[in-house]
Amino acid sequence: MACSALIFLLDPQHSRQGHWWLPDGGFPQRLAGLLSSPLRASGRPPRSWHDLLLVFEPLRSQVTPDAPQASYRYLLCLERRGSRISCWRRYPEGLGWQRRCGPMPLATFIRRFQQPGAARRASS
Repeated sequence: MACSALIFLLDPQHSRQGHWWLPDGGFPQRLAGLLSSPLRASGRPPRSWHDLLLVFEPLRSQVTPDAPQASYRYLLCLERRGSRISCWRRYPEGLGWQRRCGPMPLATFIRRFQQPGAARRASS
């Protein structure tokens, strides 16, 4: 079963926002893997608008009203002290959106949901 996600990026300091559609693999573990790539390459999580645009560049950036129902929603908010992320999940029982985690620092989200062994695979 496909598990899609909507990803929203907000930068309130510069009045910018971005939206992406992840059609499959929308689980927090997958998003943590995407977000940890810059961490492995530079030794730090993505901190700026530009860093996050590079992370999401391969994803479809057009979120349309007729997009299928997503299973997950993520909100990344850029703040002066660092990025924060929140996650919601829509359960099939029709309970609506339920908070899964956050808001939490982006680095904490990556550590919490990164799949075991991902760092070892990236360094080999």
